[in-house]
Amino acid sequence: MTRLTTKEGICAYLGDIKPATYDSWQAKGIVPGPVPGTNRYDIRAHDAVLDRLGGLSVPAHASNLSPLEQWEQGHAA
Repeated sequence: MTRLTTKEGICAYLGDIKPATYDSWQAKGIVPGPVPGTNRYDIRAHDAVLDRLGGLSVPAHASNLSPLEQWEQGHAA
């Protein structure tokens, strides 16, 4: 699979959604849209956004913190 794809390709990659559904998700900030200045969609960018939204990735700044510091950050008022 190539990294950049068409709108139809990214819709298929995301579970065979309709382009109108994709447009709705993009308007809500759920998916990043095309690479600026192109009509191509970056699969890795979509994976990264969806991983973050799904709680599957740790922010880069948190990886250098101890478990206690991470807990404190997550529970700061």
